[in-house]
Order: sequence, then C-alpha cells, then structure tokens
Amino acid sequence: MDRSHRLEMLVRAADSGSFAAAARLMDLSASAVSRGIGELEQSLGVVMFNRSTRHLQLTDDGVQVYRRAIEILERLAELEGSVVSHRSRVSGTVRVGVHAPLNRYVLMPRLAELHSRYPDLQVETRVTQDPHDLQAQNLDVLLHVGEPPASRLIAQRLGQGRPAPYASPDYLRRLGEPAEPAELTRHRCLLFRPPWQTQAHDHWHFEREGERRTVPVTASLVSADREGVIVAALAGAGVMYMACFDPALIGSGRLVRVLPGWRCPPSFNIYVMYRRSANPAPRVSAFLRFVRDAFTAFDPQELTILHAPSAGAGGAASAPRRPGKDKT
Repeated sequence: MDRSHRLEMLVRAADSGSFAAAARLMDLSASAVSRGIGELEQSLGVVMFNRSTRHLQLTDDGVQVYRRAIEILERLAELEGSVVSHRSRVSGTVRVGVHAPLNRYVLMPRLAELHSRYPDLQVETRVTQDPHDLQAQNLDVLLHVGEPPASRLIAQRLGQGRPAPYASPDYLRRLGEPAEPAELTRHRCLLFRPPWQTQAHDHWHFEREGERRTVPVTASLVSADREGVIVAALAGAGVMYMACFDPALIGSGRLVRVLPGWRCPPSFNIYVMYRRSANPAPRVSAFLRFVRDAFTAFDPQELTILHAPSAGAGGAASAPRRPGKDKT
C-alpha cells in the first residue's frame, strides 16, 4: 500500500470521525483502513488517534500529520490537475460565494488579470457567507470571513482582519486626537456590528509592549453596513474601529490612524473554502490560484489585513483547519 493511500485514509478518518465511515467513502473495508493507518503510525513512530473515546479524536501528533497530509494530497491533486490543464483549456463558469468587501477590494481590482490569463473563463459571484451554499447554490469556491463550521470542505486560511481606530482629519481637528485609549470614551464612536461577529462590538482592544487595554465605548452610531460606517467616518461623524479593507483611504490621508502607538489584536479570519477532490476541474484550480495570488498581492503593507504566515507566490495560504474546531 503506497503512502499517499495511507495519508488519504488518515484524512478521511479524521474528517468523517470513524474508520467505518472512511472505509465507505473509499470503498474499502474498515479493517483495511484500520490496518493502513496502523502501518502509517508504525512508519512514522507516532499515534494518530485517541481511540479510547466514542469518536475518533486526533492526538497532537496526529493533528500535525493530518495538516501535512492535506498539503501533500493537495499538491498531488494540483500536479494531476496541472497535467490535465495542459491538455484542456480553462473554460466555463466558476461560481464564487464571497463577502462583499473581499469582492470589491481584493477580487474585482484584479479581474482583468484573470481574464488575461484565462480568456474563456467566466466568473459569477454571489454575496454569501454560508458554507452550505456550496451545495445549495452549486458554488465552486467560497471566500468566508469568520470561523466556518466543521465540515468535509477544505478551508484554507488566507489571513486575518487588522482592526484599528480611524477618523477623518476634520474630525480630529474639531474634537482633538486622543492620546490614550481611555480618552475614546469622550469621543463619538461609530460601531460596525456585522451579523457574524461574536465578540462585543462596543469594547475596543489595544496592546502596547505587553500592556493590554479594553475600552468600553459609547456608540453614536451602530450599523451592520460597513460601507456606511466608513462614509460616516470620512464625513467627520466620529471614530470607527474596524479592518476597513481599503488601504488607499489610509495612504491618501482621508482617514487617519488614531492612537498609532498602540496596536489592535487581529479580529476575524479569512478563509477560501472548496470541495475536496482528487481531480478538481481546471476552472476551479485556476480560480483558486488566482484567489491566492490576489490575496497575497493585496495590501502588501498590511495596513488593514494580516496575510497568513505561509502565504506566498504559488503556494497554499495555510494548512486546512483541524476538524471539529468551529469557533475561535
């Protein structure tokens, strides 16, 4: 039995929660899956699963091997896909679910480049954050903000939002610039409250040289419309706190970073999600490469987002999420 087959057994068992379920997915017997994983454990000298619980649970060593196994299997699939793509043109329609700001600031500015690479590829985007829409709306790819639920989908982290307080120069001239986080309690604060956010939106977090401050602010505006909050801040209505996804607003000076001596901890994660396939369609593989390239090129100074540590040209952004970890 080759090693890639054993690695697939490990991934299938971890994703499905049992050797029997993995065996059904691979059209094998449960004993064959158990034997294959046992051989993998013996060859690597580690124990992959805690077998004393009612459901299979990866050990710490198993998590590390699982993540590397995903990477190896994906690289093999990409290799196979690249051979196929050389024999067939990238064409057809790729259907993409996307968070609106990612669509507006990351994907659309580079769409001409995608069309230049693949002139026969059509893109259809739909504003959604629901992983179930990959099935319900027959999507190929989902760009997801926040922690996705546990599923059999591949979920690779592209980066994190980098929130910070911002205000217009006019507002700061009129009301003064705070010197300490606590002074924000005397300012007009514009609160963005997206429906997927689980943390308190009216507590703003700051860090400096090991010191941490949390400031409970009083809102003069609360809105789920992030673009509306940004427009209000630009118009001098107050101080907003968010990862605004538009570094040009900061670089141009239209928005000023408030309390620049303090950093704010990263907020939401950003994932690209898609179905696991040993032989993905060329249009899907091509679009995934485009998404990773577009995200790597976006905001190189990391003013509004932080790239995943392993993000780089031509590579995956990060290892897939561990099964069963739904929330941060």
